[in-house]
Amino acid sequence: MNKSSIQYLFVFVCLIICISEAQAQSFDEYKKKVQSEFNQYKSDKERNFKEYRDRINAEFAEYMRQAWPEYQSKPAEPVPDSPEPPKPVIKDPDTPPSNDPIPFDEVKPVPKPVEPPQPIVPLPKPDKPILSKPDTPKPVEPAKPINPVFVFTFYGQKYEMPLENKHRFKLTNATENAVADGWMVLSSDEYLPTVARCLDYRDKLHLPDWGYVRFVEQMTTAFFPANQLNEARLMQMYILIQSGYKVRIGRADNRLVLLLPSDDKIYMYSYLMIGGKRYYIVDKSMRKGAFNVLTREFPKEQNFSLQIAEQPALVVDATVPRHLQSKHDKELAVDVSVNKCLIAFYNDYPLSNNWDIYANASLSQQTKEQLYPSLRNSIAGKNKPTAANVLLHFVQTAFEYATDDEQFGYERPLFADETLYYPYSDCEDRAILYSILVRELLGLDVVLLHYPGHLATAVCFDTEVSGDYMMIGGRRYTVCDPTYINADIGQSMPKFKRTAAEVIKTK
Repeated sequence: MNKSSIQYLFVFVCLIICISEAQAQSFDEYKKKVQSEFNQYKSDKERNFKEYRDRINAEFAEYMRQAWPEYQSKPAEPVPDSPEPPKPVIKDPDTPPSNDPIPFDEVKPVPKPVEPPQPIVPLPKPDKPILSKPDTPKPVEPAKPINPVFVFTFYGQKYEMPLENKHRFKLTNATENAVADGWMVLSSDEYLPTVARCLDYRDKLHLPDWGYVRFVEQMTTAFFPANQLNEARLMQMYILIQSGYKVRIGRADNRLVLLLPSDDKIYMYSYLMIGGKRYYIVDKSMRKGAFNVLTREFPKEQNFSLQIAEQPALVVDATVPRHLQSKHDKELAVDVSVNKCLIAFYNDYPLSNNWDIYANASLSQQTKEQLYPSLRNSIAGKNKPTAANVLLHFVQTAFEYATDDEQFGYERPLFADETLYYPYSDCEDRAILYSILVRELLGLDVVLLHYPGHLATAVCFDTEVSGDYMMIGGRRYTVCDPTYINADIGQSMPKFKRTAAEVIKTK
């Protein structure tokens, strides 16, 4: 290459470099412009959100100042008595097999998934909370305000809230004007980080609606002194409403009370009938009498549900392992411990007659990790009907039977983890547990069969199976009764063979 060519090449390279630098500078300027426009857009959106939220809350406060109408409370509905036998029914070995159609009436569909409520407008993201690992038990200590963070305990674990002493407002009384004044205090930007933090915990802990209500209740009652229960109740209402929940607040004897509407029937809680809907009184110390109620609706509010989409991620405090031995299959034995914090959570859960709530809640992951390997080992290599028999005999014989009245003094269905915790179980507890095992270990569709005083199951097998059955939606469901001791799949309890069952579908 001659000298002239080298010079031309040098000039060309310099020109390329200059163009590249100019383009880079131009691109940087473009990026800055786009970022600036985005920041302006975001700022405008946040300002619009704030203006809308402030306006809605101010209008709500003005409505609060109007006289609240009076409603008379209805007594808490007790859990219906179940005429269960004092002893489980043991199958007579001489009973011949049958292949009979079993009558049924109503088919209750699987409830539609309920999405968690959301705020009317997005909230600012909370600062990253300090949260101990969910599988590490922590000692329970009295909640103490730590400036600038308030710490409280929820089912064995500590949680932080961006609350300080200055956030402890006071109500002069429980009149409409006083409550409206308190609402306007809460509606300031000062309390938005607390609402955002509560929602963040709700999502990270997988709390169902009732769990979130309990979380907010325990936080607010721990934050305010014991003589400021009205302030705690108003803050509960504010956080739940800002979170998207439909709640109401009532007053009786100068005390505020939180009211929760639900489409699920809830036992042992007094309620008010407002607009044809039950509003349950959360505070059990205020069961009866007349209540003045703020009935104003809030935009986009959503009903409270008892459904549990997934197990709450509570801190684990394991019980002493319990030995479960199948009396039918001697090689099937397993030691299982459960989480005390989850048992305490379920112990506080409202009682309902919706059996699908219990069946669809499944088992906790910690329990599955202990129980499922042994069960899978016992059914390995077996066809699904044979495997279903192994699981059926396990549930029939590995648990001691007692009625709810004998064990608790009242009717009480158990979540599956509770069946593994409490020393005794009855028909509905076993049917719920068996439906979960068949659904999750065998991948088969299961329905619950509700008879007067009895709960059983029926399984839709993917192969031909003989035995007592129901034809539901063109599919054959074979009766499997976890309380009919030593009975195989397809053998229904004689007492209920000619009784029409309510069919309850599970997910």
